[in-house]
Amino acid sequence: MNVTGADISQAMLDQARALDPSGEYHLVRDNIAGEFAPGSFDVILAAFTFDNMPNEAKADALSGLRTLLAPSGCLLLVVSSPEIYVNEWASFSTRDFSENRRAGDGNRVRIIMLDVPDHRPVEDVFCTDAHYRRLFESAGSRVLDVRSPLATGKEATRWVSETKTAAWTIYVLGPVN
Repeated sequence: MNVTGADISQAMLDQARALDPSGEYHLVRDNIAGEFAPGSFDVILAAFTFDNMPNEAKADALSGLRTLLAPSGCLLLVVSSPEIYVNEWASFSTRDFSENRRAGDGNRVRIIMLDVPDHRPVEDVFCTDAHYRRLFESAGSRVLDVRSPLATGKEATRWVSETKTAAWTIYVLGPVN
């Protein structure tokens, strides 16, 4: 299996190379579709790539990824669920951001990561399932599956909301036939 990584951050690419020296890694400067040949990939994983993008940029990025997907390929998109911005979690806090509860598609929302030393708020862009689905359709993708994983409660971690509410959504997308 050949692995190709792409990121906008040179530091993240350096870290990936350190963990997997045999992988191929590319710095994306503008549009990812311009970095690779159309139809180059059977599987594309975009983990949290879309959380802090404005909705217009999400649409462009999804179209670019769709262009890179092989005809029978799939795109795995992991995004923060809208619920992450209004609940408390083992590794995230939103208690200081009551304005998150009124957020709509395209609004900025804030969250604090508790499992890193830097507790400055992270700014994301709120996006509902309905809005993501419209973006997928406009990019020529169809939803093959959706998962919202929950913790079982049997893990060593002391969960806060994770056994009742999913913090993330995983979309499995394929091309429109």
